Amino acid sequence: MISYLEDLPDELLLDIFSYLSPIDLFVSFSYINNRFNSILCDKSIQFGIQITNNNYNKINSFADYFTHIYICNDNDIDIRQFNNVRSLTLGPYPKPTDELLNQLVDQPQQYFPYLTQLIVYQPLSTWYSPPSIRLWTQLFTNQFSSRLKHCSLPGRIFALPTTYFYCPSLCSLSIGGCSLRDLPILLSTLPNLKFLETDLWGIADIKNQSSYHHSNLSHLSIKFNQETIVLEELCCLLSYVPYIKIFTIEGTQKHDIFNIDYWYNVFISQFEYLKKFYCTIRLSDSIQNNKIDINYIRKYNKLFSQMKLYRQNDSLFISNK
Repeated sequence: MISYLEDLPDELLLDIFSYLSPIDLFVSFSYINNRFNSILCDKSIQFGIQITNNNYNKINSFADYFTHIYICNDNDIDIRQFNNVRSLTLGPYPKPTDELLNQLVDQPQQYFPYLTQLIVYQPLSTWYSPPSIRLWTQLFTNQFSSRLKHCSLPGRIFALPTTYFYCPSLCSLSIGGCSLRDLPILLSTLPNLKFLETDLWGIADIKNQSSYHHSNLSHLSIKFNQETIVLEELCCLLSYVPYIKIFTIEGTQKHDIFNIDYWYNVFISQFEYLKKFYCTIRLSDSIQNNKIDINYIRKYNKLFSQMKLYRQNDSLFISNK
């Protein structure tokens, strides 16, 4: 059978390999001959695996092959052996322990030299543990990995740094939340950021607004975790990111009317480069469907052409998502 496989071109072999699990693939084809080894070692091929107690012992011999790692169980797992990993996910079930986080922050530039994407799910109880604080500091002081471009810390709240934060390598960041006052500080520490996703709350410091403008952020996705969206405050903060091309917003607006003219003139119109706008807004319970002319909104601007009204759990929403 092997002789027939050897007659096939590399492209067809790769297509066949795509139907096999990584473990079955390595167990079956590694060390047969140099040709198969060279195909498996091809850096253009991305092998990913979910690591559990059931398969961990089987992959020790092939650790260098895996580029995408998802840890489903952290019992007795040493993630530092995966030196070629490009994408690493810890959690969400189970959440990573301090022991696993210690491995992550132990000389990451040595153990994870090619890591470009990191996703870490942490419970609130571990935010201030020593390895968690160390990870936070490494990420935002450019000490973690110079290749790290994408970072997601679901549930993690941005707090004012106790040390100087500056990380030019990050291009994409997703965090659990940030206050309106701290958002300009967060942006200033990440000069090359192109995508930001976060929850927002609090009151914008309109009176002390700085002249800082972020020149690279082009995609912003925010969710307002407060009673109502105040457009003037939001407009103030978004003046820091004038080059937004894609903007997504979720939240609640507790006014008796939904004034699309006001939304556009006070808020949307300031974005010269805006190409796509997505929203999901929970409206006031006092608003009834027949008080909103959805056809007028759709025709107002092409950004609103897909707007729709719907009810969910007895609440009225307007959305184009």
